[in-house]
Amino acid sequence: MKAHRPHSLNPFWFRMLRTSRTDNKGLTLVEALVSLLIFFVAAASIVPVFLNYTISTINNERRTGGIAVAQQVLDGLRQVDPTTLDATGTFTLTDVSYLGKTYTPIVTYCQNPAFCTNPDSRHITLQVFHNGNEIYQAETVFTNLQ
Repeated sequence: MKAHRPHSLNPFWFRMLRTSRTDNKGLTLVEALVSLLIFFVAAASIVPVFLNYTISTINNERRTGGIAVAQQVLDGLRQVDPTTLDATGTFTLTDVSYLGKTYTPIVTYCQNPAFCTNPDSRHITLQVFHNGNEIYQAETVFTNLQ
């Protein structure tokens, strides 16, 4: 009696598989679609990372511009005798352009009256706005040193 071989071990099937694999030169449509699907899934997971990076970079540029404008305004105020500054109130300066963006600095004098009990000192709060949004705020006290 002859031993029965399963189809998976039949030499005819091996020959068919070997010839069918070596004769094909290129990708089938299914293989191409699977490859594209894998590519798009990978790309879809990377795109949000790049968008967050771009938004973060834009916000950091705005903040850097706001800090530079605040430094410029405070440097200008340091050149003035504090007694000549307003005792109270808010003063909006002209718009300042920095790196192609326009910022609006607003100076408030003696917002905290406890710092303005001495006539030779002024409490100054500086707010820097870009497109109506506050980008940066700084507080300081200017006084005459003797």
